[in-house]
Amino acid sequence: MYQAPPPRQIVPITRMPKTSALGVAGLVLGLLGICAGITSLPAVICGHLSLRAIRRSGGELGGQGMAITGLVFGYLGLAGLTLFLVFAGMGAKKAAKDAAVAGTPYPLSSVAIPSFPALPAMTALGDSGVKVGQLRLQSGSGPGESMELRIYLPAGNPAAGSLRCVLVAPAGTTLLSGTDVGPLDAGAYHDECLPYAEAGMAVVMYSLDGNLDRDDSDDREKSKAAYERFRGAQAGLVNARNALEFVLARMPQVDRGKIFAAGHSSAATLSLLFGEHESRLAGCAAYAPATDVEARLKEVTDNPFSNLAFPEIKAFLKRSSPKTHADKLTIPALVFHAADDKNVPVADSRDFVANLKAKGADITFREVPEGGHYDAMIVEGIPAGIEWMKRR
Repeated sequence: MYQAPPPRQIVPITRMPKTSALGVAGLVLGLLGICAGITSLPAVICGHLSLRAIRRSGGELGGQGMAITGLVFGYLGLAGLTLFLVFAGMGAKKAAKDAAVAGTPYPLSSVAIPSFPALPAMTALGDSGVKVGQLRLQSGSGPGESMELRIYLPAGNPAAGSLRCVLVAPAGTTLLSGTDVGPLDAGAYHDECLPYAEAGMAVVMYSLDGNLDRDDSDDREKSKAAYERFRGAQAGLVNARNALEFVLARMPQVDRGKIFAAGHSSAATLSLLFGEHESRLAGCAAYAPATDVEARLKEVTDNPFSNLAFPEIKAFLKRSSPKTHADKLTIPALVFHAADDKNVPVADSRDFVANLKAKGADITFREVPEGGHYDAMIVEGIPAGIEWMKRR
C-alpha cells in the first residue's frame, strides 16, 4: 500500500551577523597603541562605541570579542603612555636641573679642609741646591684627605714671607680621572717643578684623587671608580685647594700674596679652573690647556653607553670646563701654546683668550711657532711663566 512521504520541513534561513567595523578599528588601534601609545585613546573610544552598537543591534552586529580585545589593548597602551609621560617629565626636570647646576661654579667650601702634617724631611736634589721632600695626608678617605704633596724649596734658608710659590698638578690625565705624584726616587719626574725652584720659588706638586694606571684604562669598573673619586674631588679643585691651604698652614717661607697655580695640558686646564674658583691666587699659568672640556671629550659623550661608566658625564664635563666659568676669572692669567701642537689645537687657546680680553680680563697669551705639545712647554713655556710671575 502506498504511503505518502512526510511533509518537508522548511528551515528558516538565519543570516550571519555583520562584524562591527568599530570593533575591528578598535582592535587595530589597540594593537598599534601598545607600540606607539598615541592610538590607544581612539582604540578605547572605538571599543566602547562598538560594544554599545552590538548590544543595540538585536544580533545583526557581531565582533564583541574583537571590541573587548581592542579595549584591553587600548587601556594598556594608555597606562604605558601615562607612565612614559610621567617619567619623561621627571627626566626633563632633572636634565634642566643638572644643566643649571653644571653652569655654576663648584662649591669648594662644601668640602672640609683636612688636617696637615708638618713639612717632610727635605733632601738636596742634585747640584742645584734645591731641596725636595714628599708626604701623604692621612686625614681620611674623603675628597682630598689622602692626597700626596711633593715640596720643592730653593737653595739656602729663605726668610719668612720671602718666596713666591707655585702649585702644580701632574699632567697627562684624560680629564676623567686623577693621578698620583709618583714615588720620590731616582726616577722621579722633576722637569715641570725644578725650574721654578731654581728660579728662587717654592713649589708644591699635588696629586689628584682618582688615580688610574694606564694598564687599567680599559677596565670599566676601575675607570668608573677613578672617575667617581675625581668627580668627588670636584675635577681636582679640592686637591688644588688643599695644596693652597697646606702652603698657608705649613710654609711660612711663602709670601701669601704671591701664590700661583700652574700646569701643562690637563693640569693647565685645572690651573685655569682653579683660577676661576680661587681669588686668593696671585695668578694662574696654563701651558697648552684644553679650555673646552665638553668639546675635548665629545667622542666619549656621543657614546650612548657613556653614562654607564661615567654617571652624569655631560654635566660633569661642562662644570669642569674653564670655558664654562670664564667670566669668573678675576685674577691675572697666562696662557701659553705652540702653533704646531697636535694634541690640543692652538685655536682653542686663541679663542679663549680673545673672549676674555674682550671682557677686560687681565690675561696674557704667548704663542710660539713650534715645539709641539710638550717640548714647547719645557723649553719656552715655563721660562715665560717664571718671568711672568716675577713681574706680578
